[in-house]
Amino acid sequence: MSKLFKWILLCVCIELCGGDIRFTNIKCTEFHPDFATFPQCRLKMVKRGVVALNIHVALHQLPVNNVSVNVSLWKKVSGYRPFLYNVTEDFCKFLRNRKKIPFLKIVSDILLKDSNINHTCPFNHDIIVNNLILKEEMFKYLPLPNGEYMFQFKVGAYNDWKADVRAYFAVRLKFVFTWASTSQMFPALEGENRR
Repeated sequence: MSKLFKWILLCVCIELCGGDIRFTNIKCTEFHPDFATFPQCRLKMVKRGVVALNIHVALHQLPVNNVSVNVSLWKKVSGYRPFLYNVTEDFCKFLRNRKKIPFLKIVSDILLKDSNINHTCPFNHDIIVNNLILKEEMFKYLPLPNGEYMFQFKVGAYNDWKADVRAYFAVRLKFVFTWASTSQMFPALEGENRR
């Protein structure tokens, strides 16, 4: 590779240098209070810049062995608009084979580690999500551009929607632009020139 070409080929590297993904709001709505209620549905400030989600769903008709979920992702653009995903699935079947629907698997991986819904049906206890904190590595398979988003979870049992949970969050990633020569970008090419 000629030296002239090396000097001409200066590249701009974009490096991800941290950022911020955090909850901004939560709204829980119960459609049938005789079936389930929300004693707790709130965000808690753990420390500066870190927000934890806490939800407690009290189930009043146990056991529950027929659960359906609708999970959708919305982006705020002059109001919230549907963004890429809207999946409805039998949750009991999904828990038996979590690899079946990739988007639902990503969302369940985020949710299940801080909750007590890590088993298949039937559910014979209250549902609790405790101190769920969003982190960048949770979204490595679901890259999102900067902006404000909403996960909407509709939960149904016995072919009837019972509750709606809307978790609002913001993605603010910071990028740094740096200049790099070809030898920094492609160290293997530098070795070829020495031969």
